[in-house]
Amino acid sequence: MEEGRLNPMMTQEELQKEILREVLKGASPPERWVIFWQFGLHGGFETALAKAISLADDANLERLSAGFPTQVAGFRLWITGDIAKRLRERGLDI
Repeated sequence: MEEGRLNPMMTQEELQKEILREVLKGASPPERWVIFWQFGLHGGFETALAKAISLADDANLERLSAGFPTQVAGFRLWITGDIAKRLRERGLDI
């Protein structure tokens, strides 16, 4: 985020929302899904799906990926990638 766009009068919550908007602009669909999951922004179905994906063993994760490839790819990025690190580097509390 460009420093000039930050308002010194922003609350921490407003700042987090602004950073999150900026991060989401450049995120791939799997990254967007996992970010929504980690910040509790999904609706009921996606929340339940995230829970199922996070609890699935390898065989069931493969089955889930047949119907929900973007979501499973996002989960795999979360557990094997550096999304959390990159989000923290951008200033998000995760």
